[in-house]
Amino acid sequence: MNKLALVIPGLLGPLPELEQYNKVSPDCAVLQKWLACAQTVKTASRNYYQLLAELFGINQDYSIALLSARVDDCRSSQGHWLRADPVHFKADIDHAILLDCNRLDIRDDEAGALAAAFNEHFSDDGIELVVGHRHRWYLSFDKQMNIQTTSVHDAVGRNVNHFLPMGEDALNWRRLLNETQMLFHTHDVNVEREKKGQMTINSLWIWGEGNDLQADNNSQWDWLMSNEVTVNGLALGLGIKSILLDTKNDELQLPEGNGVMVLDQLIGPTSYGDVSAWVDEVEMLCQQWFDVLHRLLKSKQIQSLELYSADGRMFKLTASSLLKFWCRKQSIARYVSAQ
Repeated sequence: MNKLALVIPGLLGPLPELEQYNKVSPDCAVLQKWLACAQTVKTASRNYYQLLAELFGINQDYSIALLSARVDDCRSSQGHWLRADPVHFKADIDHAILLDCNRLDIRDDEAGALAAAFNEHFSDDGIELVVGHRHRWYLSFDKQMNIQTTSVHDAVGRNVNHFLPMGEDALNWRRLLNETQMLFHTHDVNVEREKKGQMTINSLWIWGEGNDLQADNNSQWDWLMSNEVTVNGLALGLGIKSILLDTKNDELQLPEGNGVMVLDQLIGPTSYGDVSAWVDEVEMLCQQWFDVLHRLLKSKQIQSLELYSADGRMFKLTASSLLKFWCRKQSIARYVSAQ
């Protein structure tokens, strides 16, 4: 193949408490080699969703909600979409902390029951809650709303008051969320979860607004390999061949042409600032993916590898890059950004 763009949001942070890394930096010789030998290039994009727009030549204000709803095959008579992910607001002294669906272990029947209660309650408001996946819910509504939201990944583990919707229609959405919280609080699903000592599904996090996909029709990519819903939605919208990742990849065969591979396992640990979990996942990525990709690059089955950490940096490698014996490997922590 020609070129591989390897996109790993969270690979190099941001993570807090940078001084910890000297003690807990991941053990991954291949990644150390890559970072030492690569040509470092600055990108315009400072986060994952901006990077996708840059890579695929689309509008920066694209609707994340619409793309993922298409992948989840969501249907509604309404024309506008927002993500409305099920979350838990954990009470603190004078505010609430957002915990996302990955901490909740939601069952399909629980998701369906809460959505049915929501839709019955708001049946006259021109809005519908659609469950695309037990961890991905959507609000479908009948008119365009002027709001600016924060992605769930940027808000988890933080004071929710700093990340609530903004814009002309924000007050209406905040009222809806308050009413939803009261509705969910007394629902049988959450009563049972409390009895079992589980965290309740006590709110929704709305995000992912935007416009329809607009592309320059000159995509350099022939295929995409990922299990992440947003980028798979992009592939669907742009007509690019999409391949699901298979973790059994000892004999990894990459298609011909230029491709993009997205590994999203580090989004959770970096969102929560969980350094220990980040270390574990980086080492797992090394075992599952980096070793085999390193062999393909070294043997020139990959002509060029562009490693994107989705933090404003790209690390470009070729087989010739790996011959730079004078490049001294350093701790991966050396490259991690704090913010």
